[in-house]
Amino acid sequence: MPAFKWEEQKTPRYRYLIYGVPGVGKTTLSASLPGKTYMLSLDGSFTRIKAYQGNQDIWLIDPETPIEDLNRFVVWFNHNAETYDNLVIDNLSNLQKLWFVEKAKESKTGLDNQLAHYNEYSNWAIRLFSKLLSYDVNILFTAWEARRPITDANGQQFEQYGPDVRDQVRDYVMGNCDVVGRLISKEDGTRGVILTGDVGTYAKNRLDDRRGCVANELFTLRLPAETGRPSQAEPSDGQ
Repeated sequence: MPAFKWEEQKTPRYRYLIYGVPGVGKTTLSASLPGKTYMLSLDGSFTRIKAYQGNQDIWLIDPETPIEDLNRFVVWFNHNAETYDNLVIDNLSNLQKLWFVEKAKESKTGLDNQLAHYNEYSNWAIRLFSKLLSYDVNILFTAWEARRPITDANGQQFEQYGPDVRDQVRDYVMGNCDVVGRLISKEDGTRGVILTGDVGTYAKNRLDDRRGCVANELFTLRLPAETGRPSQAEPSDGQ
């Protein structure tokens, strides 16, 4: 295997996963990404967002044939990725629901999923996201929020907030993202992103030292304190 060479690396690209309850503003937040954005919409949420109305850079999944349609998307984006700075995949939670509905059509009743479908979905989704993550663009995944019971090393039980995505797929996507954040809305309407994980929340931030931020500042990276300058995660020239 050839040695890794830093000087041959391209401009860094960033990977985000933002989750929250439906309606908290995940799709709206995606419109604040700097640069030219393409959206792969898995639930049609963009139709309610003013910033996306009239935008032609959107692929809306066909809910009747989601698996075949995503295959077509990958072929199309494979030839067009170089013209975009960002890819938004909105939202992962709805994708798995569409996939299982599609697979259930193969049963006698058209409603039942087989046990084998669950492993099949994990393998299929990981292969799909592996391909999308290989593109030289910034990527933002969104997902709905779920609460899961967990038990810590001392036997105490907690409810933990995290993306509403099946475990293997969730862990794969989160492991490949630089930022995993929980989007929340305060009573006064202010939206913020939790960027630090704990026993009650899935979150991480390996791009800078922020533990949380106002939602519209998420894509502005903070350089180390000694520089004193914020850095916008903008595409490099020629991308």
